[in-house]
Amino acid sequence: MKKLLLFLIMMSSFVANAQFWSEKATGFATANRTLSSISIVDASVIWGIALDNSAIPDYTIKEFTKSTDGGETWTPGTINLGTNTAGLGITSISAISDQIAWISAAPDVSDLGGVWKTTDGGLTWTKQTTALFNNPTDSYTSFVHFWDALNGVTGGDTESGSFEIYTTSDGGNNWNRVIGANIPDSLAGETGYVGVTSISGNTFWFGTSAGRIFKSMDKGLSWTVTDSVVSIDFGLDRFSFSDANKGILMVEDTQKLYKTTDGGTTWTPITTPDFYKTVIAYIPGTSTVIAGAAANPFGSSYSIDNGLTWTTIDTAVFHGTLAFLNDSFGFSAGMNTDATTGGISKFTGIPLKNPSFDNNKQIAAYPNPTNGTLYLKSETSLIKEASVFDLLGKQVYKSNFSALNNVNLDLKSLQTGAYLLKVTSDSGKTETIKIMKN
Repeated sequence: MKKLLLFLIMMSSFVANAQFWSEKATGFATANRTLSSISIVDASVIWGIALDNSAIPDYTIKEFTKSTDGGETWTPGTINLGTNTAGLGITSISAISDQIAWISAAPDVSDLGGVWKTTDGGLTWTKQTTALFNNPTDSYTSFVHFWDALNGVTGGDTESGSFEIYTTSDGGNNWNRVIGANIPDSLAGETGYVGVTSISGNTFWFGTSAGRIFKSMDKGLSWTVTDSVVSIDFGLDRFSFSDANKGILMVEDTQKLYKTTDGGTTWTPITTPDFYKTVIAYIPGTSTVIAGAAANPFGSSYSIDNGLTWTTIDTAVFHGTLAFLNDSFGFSAGMNTDATTGGISKFTGIPLKNPSFDNNKQIAAYPNPTNGTLYLKSETSLIKEASVFDLLGKQVYKSNFSALNNVNLDLKSLQTGAYLLKVTSDSGKTETIKIMKN
């Protein structure tokens, strides 16, 4: 019995101090490469766009990196946009497979930007000419996003009196500009911001220099706009949405957070303790927010209550662009030193402790995360029932037992993600344990 208790205590201590991030090498040969944009296709395929961060951030580095094994290993490549494109800056990437991806490129003084597509894994890139962005003074391509192989949206700054936004329903073979009547008027001097976007389902948000947030609920076909809480003097830093309604907004200059529960129509301040203040992102569909810093003081932190309270993950570690698929899979842009060292950190999930039925009893649930079979072991309590619920409270699994010390649960049918396991003892006491399904 003493050995079991010691083992459980040691395991709890280990899990509580486990790393949230696992550093991987992006493969770029030149040092000081980070990533300006990360596109997660699924739990296997991820793309990233290189950014030179050695001095002033340089978006004209036309390099990408890609993983097809869940972010364990990465293979870099170059982005050849054709002639007269050396000054173009890559602003975003959106991929739907290991072969098909789109990038948006912003212009310099003489070269026009736009949208380019690859269908061969990044070997070649072809400009999609019907997304015009052809005003040499005002056209500036800030973002591109695809929901699937056919439906996408791209946008930039104000041109001819309204924001220049295009949509496609055929993979970008034909882009149609959204008419001005479907986009609220822009303000004098208002521009879009690179990297200040969020997507949840069919809803897309982008932020502007005037502290306003434009929103489309139909994949970019029509738009509304609301003022955020940010003054025009500060602009808009970062925001992220967990779902169509719940979002969080960070203002780096004033070091403040705000929340919304109505899709961004209204924002209220969050009284927050210290957190890292360069980048911020919700884990989709949860109340968990991750924040990081790509400027001193470096580090990252997390909140599991929508930004109300924060826990430090690490310090003195560079964290740039964040992207998450779910609460056990995501990435933070790092900084490489060479082709085999650094460049991206893989999220391994928030460490969980194995709780007990009460202060005098211990129960083990392992392995956690599980690939399908979860074992429950208790030396002093008899297990009568085990139920599993998703994070919305829906019961997705239940088993009854004849008061046993050791049971196993077959959770292979559950989708990847986080769940709550409720275990009931023979005395009627219950304990809830958070578990992860890989």
